[in-house]
Amino acid sequence: MSDLEIWLVNDDPAQLLVQKRLLGRFASTVWDFQSPTELMAQARTYGSCPNLVSDFHMPGMNGLELSQLWCQLHPNARILLLSASRLSQTEQDEAAYLPSNRIKLLTNFRIPELLTVASGWFSHSPNSSDNSLEGLETSEPSSLRFFDSSMHAKLRLLGGDAFLKKALERFATRLPGRLESFEAAVAAADYASVHQQAHSLKGSCGVVGATPMLESVDALESAAKDRETPESLALKLNHLRALYEGTLAELNEILAG
Repeated sequence: MSDLEIWLVNDDPAQLLVQKRLLGRFASTVWDFQSPTELMAQARTYGSCPNLVSDFHMPGMNGLELSQLWCQLHPNARILLLSASRLSQTEQDEAAYLPSNRIKLLTNFRIPELLTVASGWFSHSPNSSDNSLEGLETSEPSSLRFFDSSMHAKLRLLGGDAFLKKALERFATRLPGRLESFEAAVAAADYASVHQQAHSLKGSCGVVGATPMLESVDALESAAKDRETPESLALKLNHLRALYEGTLAELNEILAG
């Protein structure tokens, strides 16, 4: 393993856990932070390294703003910006001004792709394990309805049953609050909040393989982007609520097994 050091920030606990483990497959040290504010405070007080992996959509300070600060802090910064979703046109326009020799953008990605891209971007020499998460046989029972068993197999490869359980527990902890946030945003017809909540939850669903919920959240995100009627948002929220109940029940079964 090289002496490569990476700083990582993501406000979602499940994504942070999995991304840190992925980066640790080729980096010797990965420092993780749950907010840009926490990361910047640490950097200004104790120093930091030029290598940064950041979520694109975060409350308070987004990845674009953080990247600008990081480039000021480190003239030789090398940054990987991540978004589990496709960017809006406005975000694409803003991202187009990023210096491509210092900042790389990865959107709508899957776990194996993140490992491959990050390894190449930071070490310049992708190792032979880059694609080792692809093509795995599913090890989960075929009766799973609300989770992608192949994603669970990939998480097991990263850290065994204990790691899979920890990722699922982190996902479960945030679910009730996220549903409440969706309900409040839809009730107020707050399209910006619905869109923001969807961005965050999609990444969390994707990293643990909660595919049906991810697709439902994606529909809500698109509805908010297109400013569909409040009635349309409410119908999509009802569908998400039903999936939430089934996902949570199946999640509890997996964790108890």
